[in-house]
Parts: sequence; structure tokens; C-alpha cells
Amino acid sequence: MRRAYLAAVVLLLSTPHPASAQPMGEEAGHVSVIHPWQELSGSLAESVQPHSLVLYGAALAATPPLVLWADRPVQDYFQRHDPLTDAFGIAGLWVGGTMPLVLPAGLYAGGLLADQAELATAGAAALQAGALQLIVVHALKWLTDRAGPFPDGDPSKRRWNSEFVRDSDDPAAFNFNPFDLTWGLRYPSGHTASNVAMVAALSAFYPDEPWIPALGYPFAAAIGIGMIEGDYHWLSDIVAGALIGHALGWAVGSHFRSAFDEQSRPAGATHESSPHLSMTPSIGPDTFVLSASGSF
Repeated sequence: MRRAYLAAVVLLLSTPHPASAQPMGEEAGHVSVIHPWQELSGSLAESVQPHSLVLYGAALAATPPLVLWADRPVQDYFQRHDPLTDAFGIAGLWVGGTMPLVLPAGLYAGGLLADQAELATAGAAALQAGALQLIVVHALKWLTDRAGPFPDGDPSKRRWNSEFVRDSDDPAAFNFNPFDLTWGLRYPSGHTASNVAMVAALSAFYPDEPWIPALGYPFAAAIGIGMIEGDYHWLSDIVAGALIGHALGWAVGSHFRSAFDEQSRPAGATHESSPHLSMTPSIGPDTFVLSASGSF
């Protein structure tokens, strides 16, 4: 888990040698691929816009009532009735863990090989969204250190990784001391966040392709339900992961779309923009400033 976190940091903060980052389509009239390590500052700025902040706030606000009144009844239902079977949960664990990497990487590599700049950029957007959510989600896991539910509600049952994770029958079993980890690390759901972020990034990058969200969001929801069915997560983990994943994925996808389209706009051309409010973070050694600007 820590290796995955460090890998995401390296992906986002490393700058490739110019010779290794040569864009395709340098001829006049062509557009270039935007790579996963590019446009990071724009994506981060987009991720703190008001529409994203609303989703982060919703994830935070929804958690206490779900923990108090919904997590235990929902988990009890799945444990007693097993409506989708444990096999569905196991499939969700493995498919949900690999799809957010395999599909975006395939789009990115396929676009590069086929000289399709737009396709490669779409894959790059989904890869960057995945890396961003990985950092945010794992930071929250570390800060909250929440225990997951026991397998089938039975404290005597052991998982294959029971030596490394903490389970509980109490949905409120958080540990807010990040320097004394007890290896709960369940809040929010990374499987849910990563799949929703992938779908949101691709949906925002291709706003004229309604089949992407029509197929993608039900798929991501199925992954989240599988996490409950398999007793890997509580309902509130899933809801928080979905909201955070959507905010980050949509921010990256929409920014990549704008940056990609900007390349094909004639030099000096202007376009009419709708009223908007923009917020930009600035981080110094001892300060954090959030500046706002807009046009109306």
C-alpha cells in the first residue's frame, strides 16, 4: 500500500527529460498528446473549484449519519442474506483493483501506437486522475485508520491478509492518530474512488459520448457494492470514495479536454466563455493561500 502511494507521488511530481517526452503530431495543423505527468497544476486548480469542494463537503457530511444509522444495518443485510454471493465480492476486489490501471494505460498506449492524440490524451487524463485519487484516498486512510467489517460478521473468520488489516463489528472504529496505525485503513474505499475517478475523467474528456457514463457509472457502482458484499468496506466508505473519486476524476478530465482543445484553436483566437469562478491554491513554506477570480 505504501509502495503504491509512493509510486503515485513519483508519477505526479517527476518531470521527464525533454527527449523522452516528445509529443506526436508536431506538423502544422496537428495536436499533440498531453501526457499523464503534464497539466498537473491545472488539474489541481480545477480540483479545488466550488463544484469539487461541494462533493468533498458532501463526502464529509454524509459520513457521520451513515456510520451511526446505515452502515451496520446494510452490512447485516448483506451478511445474513448474501444476495450477490461472496464470489461477487471477490470479483469486485480483483476487477476493481486492476481496471483503473489497465483500461487507462491501454487507451494511452493504444493512442500512442495508433498515432491518435485524442485517445492517448483521454487515457492520460484517466491515469492522472487515478494517481491523484490514490494520493488523496491513501492520505485519508492514514488519517482515519478505520477498521473494516468482520468477514460474514464472524470475528473468528480470517482473511488471507488478516495479519495486516484490522476488522471490527463497530462501524465507528476509527483511529485518528496517524502516528499509531492499527492498520484499519478502510476509509474511504480506494476501489470505489479509483473506478469512479476513471469513469468521471473519461466522461468529462468525452462530453459528447453519453455511453461512457451510462456504462461506466453502473460498473463503478457494482465495484462498490462488491466491496460491501465481500465485507471489505462499510457503506460510508463507498459513498465517500465515490464522491471524492468523481470530484477528482471530473476535474482532471475536464481540464485535459480544455487543454487539448486549446491546441487546435488558431493563434490569437478568442472564445466566448460562460460566467465562472476560479480558485487557485498557492503553497509556501509557512503559508497556504487560496485566491479567487472570475468573469461574469
